[in-house]
Amino acid sequence: MFRATTTRSTLSIAFGMIELIYQSVVREIRKSHRSAVVGLILIALQGALMTLMFLMIFQIFGLKTAKIRGDFLLYLMSGVSLYMTHNRTVSAVMGAPSATSSMLQYAPLNSYITISAAAITSLYQQVLSLGMILFCYHALVTPITMTNPLARSVRC
Repeated sequence: MFRATTTRSTLSIAFGMIELIYQSVVREIRKSHRSAVVGLILIALQGALMTLMFLMIFQIFGLKTAKIRGDFLLYLMSGVSLYMTHNRTVSAVMGAPSATSSMLQYAPLNSYITISAAAITSLYQQVLSLGMILFCYHALVTPITMTNPLARSVRC
C-alpha cells in the first residue's frame, strides 16, 4: 500500500527488464513440455520430417531440375527452417499473455516483456533445433563445407 520511493538508474532498470525477460523465456520453454530436451527434439523432428517430405515430393514429381550449386537438401532445409521459424514466432507472439492475464498482475511484468519472451523463446528453440538437424546431417550424411562464406572478392 505505502511504498518508499527510490530512484533507480537507467542501467538497473534495463538489467531488471532483461532478468524478467529471461525468467519469462524459461517459463515459456518449460510450458511447452515437461522436459526442455524432449521439446527441443520434437521441434527438430518436425523440421526434419517436413524437409524429408519436401525432398520426397521433389523426387517423385521430378522437380529437382533446378541448377543449384551445392547441396539440394541444404537448400530445402533453409526454406523449411525459415518458414517454420516465421510461423512459430508469429503464433507465439499472438498467443503471448494479454494485459488482462493473471500473470501480468505482477507489478514489474508488462506486455512488452511477455511479447519479447515469446519471440525470443521461439527463436531460441528454432536455432537449437536447426543446429541439431545440421549436426546430424553433417555427421551422418555428408560433411557440410562452405567455400567463401562471406563472399568477398580478393584482389591482389
